[in-house]
Amino acid sequence: MANDSDVKSIMSISSRSEGSTVPLSRLRWRNAPLHERCSMADMLKIKEAFQEAYLNKMLAGEFRSLLRTLINVEYDDEEFHILFMKINTSRNGEIDWDELVSHLLLGYFANDPENQRASLQLPIMGLPVVMRSQHRQPVSRICFCPDVSKDRSTDAMQGNYMTVSRDGMINWWSLEMSLLRTAYSSSPHLKVRTTWVTDMVCLPDVNIVVTSSTERDLRFYDCTAKTFTLKIVITSWEYMICTMHYHFYKDPNEQSILICGDVAGNVRVLTFSPIKRGPFRNQPGRALLQLRHVDLQKRRRLLPEMRLIEMIRVHSDWVRQVSFYASLHCIVSCSTCPDAMLMCDLAASKTHNMFRVDKGIQCFVFDEEAHVLATGGPDCTVRVWNPFVPSKANVTFHGHHAGVTALVLQNNGQTIYSLSRDRVIKVWDVQGQVCVQTYIDIPSQIGERTPVSAVYNPATREFILASIKIAVLILDEQLNSQHTDGFTHSRAVAKVLYNPLFKVVITCGMDSIIINWDPVTGKRNVMVRDAHTRLLHGELIPVEITAACFDPGNQLLLTGARNGTLKVWNFNTGLCLRNLAIEHMCEVTNCFWVEGRILAVGWNRHVTEFEDTSTSSTGKSWETRHSDDVLAAAVRTPLTLATASYNSELILWKLETGQPYRRFSCTEPMLRIKLQYSKRAASPQAAPAASGRRSTSTIMRPSVGGARESLIDSSAAMQKARARRVSTVALPARAQKMRQLAAHAMIFLTTRPCAMRVASLIVGLENGRVQCWSDHPAGGLQGAFQGIHTAGDYVSAFATDVDNDFLFTGTTVGYIKVWLMKNYLRNEEVHVNMPLLRLTFPFLWRDRVPGRAKRSVRDQPLPLLLSSYRAHLRCVTALAYIDGQRLVLSGSSDYSVRVWKLSGEYLQTMGSFVPRSLELPRFPPDVRKVASFTTFKVWRGGWVSRYVPGQVAGDALGDITALELRTRTFGAPCAEPLLGRHLALPQRPEPQAPPQLDDALPTIPLYAHLRMASTQPVRRPPTPELVRATRTRREQHRAAPRTHFEETAE
Repeated sequence: MANDSDVKSIMSISSRSEGSTVPLSRLRWRNAPLHERCSMADMLKIKEAFQEAYLNKMLAGEFRSLLRTLINVEYDDEEFHILFMKINTSRNGEIDWDELVSHLLLGYFANDPENQRASLQLPIMGLPVVMRSQHRQPVSRICFCPDVSKDRSTDAMQGNYMTVSRDGMINWWSLEMSLLRTAYSSSPHLKVRTTWVTDMVCLPDVNIVVTSSTERDLRFYDCTAKTFTLKIVITSWEYMICTMHYHFYKDPNEQSILICGDVAGNVRVLTFSPIKRGPFRNQPGRALLQLRHVDLQKRRRLLPEMRLIEMIRVHSDWVRQVSFYASLHCIVSCSTCPDAMLMCDLAASKTHNMFRVDKGIQCFVFDEEAHVLATGGPDCTVRVWNPFVPSKANVTFHGHHAGVTALVLQNNGQTIYSLSRDRVIKVWDVQGQVCVQTYIDIPSQIGERTPVSAVYNPATREFILASIKIAVLILDEQLNSQHTDGFTHSRAVAKVLYNPLFKVVITCGMDSIIINWDPVTGKRNVMVRDAHTRLLHGELIPVEITAACFDPGNQLLLTGARNGTLKVWNFNTGLCLRNLAIEHMCEVTNCFWVEGRILAVGWNRHVTEFEDTSTSSTGKSWETRHSDDVLAAAVRTPLTLATASYNSELILWKLETGQPYRRFSCTEPMLRIKLQYSKRAASPQAAPAASGRRSTSTIMRPSVGGARESLIDSSAAMQKARARRVSTVALPARAQKMRQLAAHAMIFLTTRPCAMRVASLIVGLENGRVQCWSDHPAGGLQGAFQGIHTAGDYVSAFATDVDNDFLFTGTTVGYIKVWLMKNYLRNEEVHVNMPLLRLTFPFLWRDRVPGRAKRSVRDQPLPLLLSSYRAHLRCVTALAYIDGQRLVLSGSSDYSVRVWKLSGEYLQTMGSFVPRSLELPRFPPDVRKVASFTTFKVWRGGWVSRYVPGQVAGDALGDITALELRTRTFGAPCAEPLLGRHLALPQRPEPQAPPQLDDALPTIPLYAHLRMASTQPVRRPPTPELVRATRTRREQHRAAPRTHFEETAE
């Protein structure tokens, strides 16, 4: 778990055993990870030691001495106890060779770069954004035209997308995919029959758009200043050009390259100089230049700026794609024939590599820095090549059921996205050689039987597909550190638990993932994916985790899911030990593990009990006393179990017998409700019979769908669970009066005695009140306080420390509050050290203007509010407290688990990509935009800018002499040079050459990008008040008559 830097100390060997072969000069590692100190030779020695041991097993002392003598590792008592319990998965006090090897394998797997690289969420999330293409025909090509700056550099965030359809209609789109303008590419020779455009490419450095068509011609259009003028037409090509690619260099002296591939397997290259737009400059008297293909070679005088290079019959089929490998100065072309891909230089002399695939290659993509080349073809296979080794592919990926038509590379060629004809995108991990994701959510309306053109923008990570319609996907969206610190889970966090035995943090999420964290380093130890699943249409679907707890010995983990299943885990290895279930599609809202028993409550309205040593997956049910879903529960071993339902029922049960002994209503806490112990009252059918009584347990919440059915609908269950756990929508006041108040959170203060006047049960209601109850049979409601300061908010999570001195509450708006419970409803006098509390909690420091949190508790002296700050933007779903390190962990429906100091200062987000720093204070970027001054005061440790009214400012000018005041030179003279040696005057701006307007066209375009002087008169800015007052004072001083003494002094 720790690296070499985490190995705290090294100590010398003072003595060694008689049979040990370790030299005296060797140092002993202390508290080092076992898998980092075991070599192959050490493993063989340890195996021999296990074989010689009694029954091939070792006790803790024997194993500790073995580690000390063989691999020279020494552990502290506490560290070795944790290590031994992690290895001893059978929990019998003895370890064998198999358990040791399993522990070492887990350590090696945790250090594996592939495991550290594993992401919680899939690369492609959500559905694509589908929009109309604004074309009458399917889109033949979509491309990105970047803006070129003066130094001929391009930026993927500056430019436009362009689409062209078969009928020659060209649309320009912004980066947000809003239509900018439209133009048409048509043949000047055709009058009746329309053309069919096959491909389009933009030449951004010379503002030219080139289209190819079935007329076997190339048309060059001038797009300067939003015009679309036909400049050059090259006709009579031997074969129709079907694909093109353009490349230009940053150096204008280098030749720009336009590569064309035709249907006969020929590759032709047009080169020209981009200086002054080369062959596309405007010439007087020539608006349109028309020439034939042969004229480029035989009649060079017609277009001397352009040169043609031909590579005849390099392929035996259509050329599907062409490109330019700039780092190798090579042209790359592919075709669906056995001579699949050719990589050669312009002269075809130095480099000539032919990549051969039986069924050919349809598309390719390469990374010039990593020298990774990926190809896809009609054989449904994705291949990864070394560009210098054309004989055999390095990696081959199978899995597509249709031909691959487009490829995208990410992460220096380590991730490949492949699009097939059946609109399926597969994500491949090159290093792990596995398929990470299969994305099938591209709708058929994009183009079911028409070819799909695609373009990828590496800056925005948008993958745009165009055919009949346009679809936009984001591939592996990157997080911005200015907006977020990252996420812990890919869905809302359900539970956060701290294990004091192994000193780890366990988080469970709605994404059905369980993660074991090291709270000190923030490192992920173990991750369990798809912890709970259900079978739907032959596919395993992850099920949300809704409840979790530890066993009494803190060695196992129990989780409950939304579909009514429970599982027992070894959270150090990720192994599932047992499967349980209460009822199908009945959410488990809470689960508890007491001595010998497992208790689960949920939407089945009763408690289900399991034996922890039994192998049965079903348990016995306690009697049904609730008339609605149980939302909150808490246990106080070995005395009481408390359950609260959606309709405000609160029932206290005896853990020993499973019988209820008190029943209350949280909405009407003073109402006395008598418990009936007859069989009829205990049966589920007895609830409607008692409808005539004034019992809040019989008041049902209003339903817009009529009477509630006995069968549970899975879709309705999902919607109801999301609305209860994640939403922060407040009910209107009229609706609040119509139904009872639901209890959403509950916790026991276990250190308090079970007395009639001592409040030990804390319940959070839907109206924001926090009620304190006594679990004594003669007790009841002891008090209540307001736990919120925002309208419509309520407490959704509780946590406390070991001594129950503090109560931590989390609300649905995202606030965390800390309350002092030491002197609240304990029926005894307790001294409170307020100076110590003020040192710990900066929130208690006096403010000139109290915030809402303090104003809300003005009339509420007890319990004392110690701290209040905004921790999340969404609902706080779970809280945990680490007593040893005095840290608070908060889980939220914003997918994050954050770590805070007890005082409220922010430390880190679990799983964040931002490195943890204890020296520099850091604020959560998302909450920082909306945080109040009270929250900032808590985050900063109490530092605020203060101004005290009536404070007399010190005389800072008392030591200034009359000479200094008259000459305005104060203190010692400045050292030479006065401006220092680090000041350099800014360079003069380069003179702008006068613009040369081109008047060769019939119409002169308006160049809106030229810098022009404003035609409005320049207004003189007003003189500042301070400058005006200074000038007036000086003039009055000069005009005032002088005395005889002042003239003598001068």
